Amino acid sequence: MQPEPISSIIRRILAGKGLSAGVKQGEVLIRWEEIVGDRIAQNAEAYAIESGILFLKVPDSTWRNELALMKESLVEKVNTFFGEERITRIHLI
Repeated sequence: MQPEPISSIIRRILAGKGLSAGVKQGEVLIRWEEIVGDRIAQNAEAYAIESGILFLKVPDSTWRNELALMKESLVEKVNTFFGEERITRIHLI
């Protein structure tokens, strides 16, 4: 019998405590720059996720307009990155 990887043990424990969804959402926030690249990440801060909605802080109206047009592709990019649905929509604040 081979030893079980620690990551598998942690996932199992978190799932048993009902915490895996929150961890998955947090991973989106932590890896935002890796997912979308430097340019977008510098102009849109992944702020929070609630009920599948990713909230992005966008301080510049030009970028807000640009990202409004990219919402669907960004949702797809996030979910493709993880190989599962992590977010359903994006809201710009």
